[in-house]
Amino acid sequence: MKAVPLGATPLKAAVVAIVVVVVAAYAVHRNWHALVRGFEELPLWVLGVAFVLTVLAQGLALQMWRVVLADLGSPLPLVPAARIFYVSQLGKYLPGSLWTIVGQMELARVERVPRRTSLTQGVLVLAIAVGAGVMVSVLLMPFLGQETLARYWWAVLLLPLILVALHPPVFGRVVNAGLRLLRREPLEVLPTWRGIGRALVLQSLVWLVLGVQIWVVVVGLGGDPLPSLLASVGGYALGFSLGMAAIGLPAGAGLREAVLVVALSGVLTPGLALLVALLARGIAVLADVGVALVAAFLTRSVGEPPAEPSTGPTAGHGAAL
Repeated sequence: MKAVPLGATPLKAAVVAIVVVVVAAYAVHRNWHALVRGFEELPLWVLGVAFVLTVLAQGLALQMWRVVLADLGSPLPLVPAARIFYVSQLGKYLPGSLWTIVGQMELARVERVPRRTSLTQGVLVLAIAVGAGVMVSVLLMPFLGQETLARYWWAVLLLPLILVALHPPVFGRVVNAGLRLLRREPLEVLPTWRGIGRALVLQSLVWLVLGVQIWVVVVGLGGDPLPSLLASVGGYALGFSLGMAAIGLPAGAGLREAVLVVALSGVLTPGLALLVALLARGIAVLADVGVALVAAFLTRSVGEPPAEPSTGPTAGHGAAL
C-alpha cells in the first residue's frame, strides 16, 4: 500500500502558499525604500545585472544544499530540493535564524527525509556558509582597509574554530550527542570530507558571485573598479557570514550592512556605501521572493508524494525525473 506523507494534502499546500506570500510581502515592505532609491540613483541595467547575479548565487547555494543532503544519505532531485530550499529560505526574514531549518525539516518530511537528517543538514549548511565566508574575507582582509581590519580582526580567530567544527568525526560526535539529548536516533550516515569539501567550494563561489553583484552596484555609483572589486567581495562575504552567525537577527539585519559599509568606506562615501548595503538587501529580498514563489508553484502541490520505485530497468532514471 502506498504510504502518503502527512504533508500530501491540498490544505497543507494552501497553507504553505499563504505563508510564502505573507512572508514575501513583509520582506519586500521592509526594504521598499532602499529599492525605490536604487531605481532613482542607478541605471536600470545595473539593477538588472545585480538581480541576475543574485539569482545565479542562489542557484549555486541550492547545489551546495543538495550536496550536503546527499552526503548525509538523502539525495533529492532538483525540483523537490528547490521547493524545500527556496521556500524555507524565507524563514530567515523572521526573528530567529532557526525558522529556516524548521521549515526545511517540515517540507523535507514530504520527501521522506528524516527530521534528524534535516536538522543536521541545516546546522552543517550554516557552518559551511559561515566558514566559507570567513575564509574568503580573511584572504581578502588586507584589501579591505585599515578600519575593517581594526574592527573585525577577530574574524581571523574564527577560522580555525570553524575548520575544527567541520572536521567530520568531530561534527558527527557533537551532532549525535545533541540528538541523544533530544531523544532522537543517531545519524545513520555521517558527513564526509569529500562532501564538505565540495560544499565549501560551492559556497565560496556563492560569496564570489554575490561580491561581484555588490561590485556592479558600486561601479554604477562611481566607485573605482579595481580597488572596489576586492572590497566588495571580501566585505560582503564577511558581513553576510557574520550576519548568518548572529542568531536572532532576521537575515543578519544591521550587522551585515554595518560590516559592508566599513569595507566600502575606502572606495565610496559613507552615504553611498550605506545605499549599496541597503540596496543589496533589497535585491536579495526580491530574488528570494521570486525564486520561492516559482519553486512553491513549480509542481502541482507542495505536498505531492514522490513516485514509488519501479522494478523496471529504468527505475532509477524515472525516479530522478
